[in-house]
Amino acid sequence: MTFGYEAQSEAEPLTPEQEASLRQIYLKQAPVVMAQYANAQNDYEAFTFMARAAAAAFHLAQFDEARQLAERALALAPSYRDDWNYGNAIHLGHTVLGLLALQSGDAATAIAELHASGDTPGSPQLLSFGPTMHLAKSLLKAGHVTPVLEYLQQCRVFWRMAGVWPDLWEQKIRAGGIPNFFQHCFV
Repeated sequence: MTFGYEAQSEAEPLTPEQEASLRQIYLKQAPVVMAQYANAQNDYEAFTFMARAAAAAFHLAQFDEARQLAERALALAPSYRDDWNYGNAIHLGHTVLGLLALQSGDAATAIAELHASGDTPGSPQLLSFGPTMHLAKSLLKAGHVTPVLEYLQQCRVFWRMAGVWPDLWEQKIRAGGIPNFFQHCFV
């Protein structure tokens, strides 16, 4: 398998400055996402923005709100099982709960949430752009390799347009590295 620009994006670890710069992109978008959720006109619109709002709240250090939104998105998801956004709600809702668990020192729950986030039927976004690797990267930094490799296998099921990314990341992890997950490093 040939790795092109993908391999170049993983050749060197991101510097702390580069990671901070990427995080700033998400921090700038977070208030917009929160406003979309706040301006929802009905339950369906709220559901459409809820999981992304949970991630935005997490980035804005509004942890109680992040938990509430993630839990609510997951509670509402069964009502929208046939909706295009169902898979996003499952994926992001569990990702946010996993990030919160890891932040509080509960690695076992974070790992369970990582696997729950990968147990999604997918969505148009997950099919093409792929999943977030924010929780996976955080778990790798904490030394939890096997759960992340298992998560990558889960992602292969719904991320049909993944290209070489899962192979490249798995290779790097097995060699003892932590992938940059460049375009996938934040929620």
